[in-house]
Amino acid sequence: MSGPEKETPAESKKAAAETPPPASGSSSSTAGEATAQATAAMSNAFGAVRERLVAGEQLVLTAAGVIVLVVYLLFEFLLDFRIVSDFTVIVAVLTILAIWVHRWGHYDFGSGYRILVGALGVSLALFAILNLLGWARAGGGAGDFLRLIGLIIYWISGIAAGYGAWLVFRTR
Repeated sequence: MSGPEKETPAESKKAAAETPPPASGSSSSTAGEATAQATAAMSNAFGAVRERLVAGEQLVLTAAGVIVLVVYLLFEFLLDFRIVSDFTVIVAVLTILAIWVHRWGHYDFGSGYRILVGALGVSLALFAILNLLGWARAGGGAGDFLRLIGLIIYWISGIAAGYGAWLVFRTR
């Protein structure tokens, strides 16, 4: 580089990728290299998602992913706490698939895409709010602490999905 030009993030990533590994054959440097490669791969994956999706879509996608991966797989499947209905999980998976199919070019929903993502995200928000109201009506805190943590994560994710859906729906 010449003069006062600054290195762009893409150039610094490229330079880091082209840097040869250290000559020492220790296992700690190999583990460090593997960690650096995994970090770079995740950074590239998240960068690709950020490039293709607007803020509302990112919010809906993240919230639906949290509902499926954290609330359903961790709290329901692994820890055996009943938090969400199976239908809610299906709606969350459909939300993830709709965004993926449309934005990665597998199928173009056209102008109906905003309505589709908006309806799915608002549905997730309504399910979360109804779950919260049902929990409050039943007396609330007479349960296990981990179940309460799972419920709070679900309620926040559902409301975030609703807000993201609103952001997607209002864009023109």
